[in-house]
Amino acid sequence: MSALTVQPEKSQFSVRQAARDQVQQWSDNCQKFLDWQQCEILAPHQPSQEKIQRHRDDLKWLLRFGRAIYLTATDPDYPDKQLSSELRGRLIQLEHSWRMVHEQMPEAEAEQLLKEVFPE
Repeated sequence: MSALTVQPEKSQFSVRQAARDQVQQWSDNCQKFLDWQQCEILAPHQPSQEKIQRHRDDLKWLLRFGRAIYLTATDPDYPDKQLSSELRGRLIQLEHSWRMVHEQMPEAEAEQLLKEVFPE
């Protein structure tokens, strides 16, 4: 009597799909960060200096990694052009977060601008 051996179907590995998966994972992590930012940094209460520093450090890493992936995805030979658009959108969000939290306008300058735009 012979035993029936079932061979598992070999799946096709796709570098393109692996790249998309990595971008999706990075994008998901960006969204988690932005959700955390909304609750802990932009909430009505003043965040602690520790949270501001964590925000700065985490955002730097997200930006570094995103820019590295974006550099690859914008190469003329890279096959998935949609990927670079998705990456650019997330990078714009992260860059906006950086400016909003870490490059705030000084209060005196903000007051002056408000007076110029909305004179009494």
